[in-house]
Amino acid sequence: MDNVFIFAANEAAGERPAISREAVCDLETTLPLISHGPLKEDLKRLYPYGTCYVRGIREGTDNHLATWDAMAAGDLVLGCRDRSIVWATFVFAKTNDPALAAHLLGANPEGPFGLMCFTDKPYLGEVPIIPQMDRYLDREYEDFVRLNAGKVGNILTDYGSLETFVHLCLRYDFPFSFRHS
Repeated sequence: MDNVFIFAANEAAGERPAISREAVCDLETTLPLISHGPLKEDLKRLYPYGTCYVRGIREGTDNHLATWDAMAAGDLVLGCRDRSIVWATFVFAKTNDPALAAHLLGANPEGPFGLMCFTDKPYLGEVPIIPQMDRYLDREYEDFVRLNAGKVGNILTDYGSLETFVHLCLRYDFPFSFRHS
């Protein structure tokens, strides 16, 4: 798919309760917790080396379920904090399973992170959102949102694919010292 989703990652600074949580899990210990047969088979195929990456989102009151419902395999997910992209990853699969989330992501007093997506290994590093990137991204994000179609269209027109955007615009293939400054 050609969608981009963005998580505001400001909870680390104590600005608001966490809307998402991520974990790196061992596939062998994760599979027995999954009751949905096709998901088990997908995860075996998607994670041949046994390490899976999962991100859970709380349903919350901000219509997270509708945004999560629009997410599909192949979509790009970005983490944003303080006018910077701090991670980027692509969706492999998703499931709505609060019980599985509690096992993989831990309990949460505000509610489980049950809207889960399994992703590839995230690209990590702080990439400032500079004015030249305004065609593609807004400067700040407050929640879990889907990037508007116009900005996604600009990305695809200028870069050809979301993967190329991650590598060339966000420069996750370059050493930190060569990234935007």
